[in-house]
Amino acid sequence: MFGYHGTCLRIDASLARAEHVPLTEAVLRQFIGGGGLGVRLLLNEESARLDPLAPEAPIVFAFSPLVGSPLTTSAKFAVVSKSPLTQRINDSLVSSGFAIAGKGCGCDAIIVVGRAPELSVLVIDGDYGDQDSIRLESAEEYRGASCQETEMALKARLGANYRIASIGVAGENRVRYATISHDGRHAGRGGSGAVLGAKNIKAIAIRGHRRTDWAHPQELTELSKALSRRSFGPATAKYRELGTAANLLTFNRFGALPTRNFQSGTFADAANISPEELSATRSKTRKSCMACTIGCEHIYGSSTGGVRVEYESLFAMGSLCGVGDAETVLRASQRCDELGIDTISAGGTIAFAMECVERGWLDEPWLRFGRRDALLRAIDLIGSRSGLGDLLAEGSRRPAIAIGHNSISIAPQV
Repeated sequence: MFGYHGTCLRIDASLARAEHVPLTEAVLRQFIGGGGLGVRLLLNEESARLDPLAPEAPIVFAFSPLVGSPLTTSAKFAVVSKSPLTQRINDSLVSSGFAIAGKGCGCDAIIVVGRAPELSVLVIDGDYGDQDSIRLESAEEYRGASCQETEMALKARLGANYRIASIGVAGENRVRYATISHDGRHAGRGGSGAVLGAKNIKAIAIRGHRRTDWAHPQELTELSKALSRRSFGPATAKYRELGTAANLLTFNRFGALPTRNFQSGTFADAANISPEELSATRSKTRKSCMACTIGCEHIYGSSTGGVRVEYESLFAMGSLCGVGDAETVLRASQRCDELGIDTISAGGTIAFAMECVERGWLDEPWLRFGRRDALLRAIDLIGSRSGLGDLLAEGSRRPAIAIGHNSISIAPQV
């Protein structure tokens, strides 16, 4: 089939063994690719209904059929597993060169089951028909390293042409909303980083250069040029200029900006953390995801280096926790990235705990809305599962059950 390789790669980390599993044309046509194909492959596994942190539980990396094409925004893949946070099927959609390298290995998806005997790097090198091209290497030296540190170290060790997906300390500690990082971006929702951590896999390093065949390559090239031109038009101007946070002040005016654990929809200090203010007062660079011409990613200068922020991170680390100091919000978002923690779930869980303290249901007087030091301290405690962080690493539903007082009614959970 055009756009597909017609196969998935199934890896058992317990045995460091891989097999090539055919995908029929009927399956690929019915489920297309990405999240749809990932869910189908997940449910094909007999172990799919186990606890997602069990060794046998599967995790799937499924690539879009458009990966490798010249179409803008095409470098997409989905990370699919049973979520350790919600116990439901979860897919986290992301863009990076990992998608291109993965599909370049000649497969439409990668399934990982089992648990490595020690903290390991799963290395997938191009021609996976040779057993030696898929191997586990020790990652003990990276234990406790940030996602960014791990990626840089592995590229120095294996070669700059490898694409790396890694977990941080939160994934190692099975934080239920830990992320998988790649190229500075994250498969953020649902706790896929904890699933990978439960497999003793610190990182996946992959490279591949196989091409995908397209049905009408000349027409596809012309279409991709036209689509790229349109992507520079007025419909995307606000994202190029301010990023996905462009609507923050608009939501605040409409009373729809999540504030103080959703107790309010307006935040008095919203302007302080808005992209308009950040752009006016800080150095800024703009980047694009792999194979994207829009360029909505904005990196702002801070005292600890450049920080990528999206709308969700600004409200989750900012208004939701009552924090209106831009430097703190940027550092909190950056710290979540370093530890491999989903900013949205982290902000929601911390804000929930802050309201419990406010209501007298939780005896942690340091954890108050608007306290800059409290926000940063809570993030570090969650990443290390220390003290209160061990409870908050479970999300908001489980702590609400433990806290009682009908706190489930104010917990942002499903």
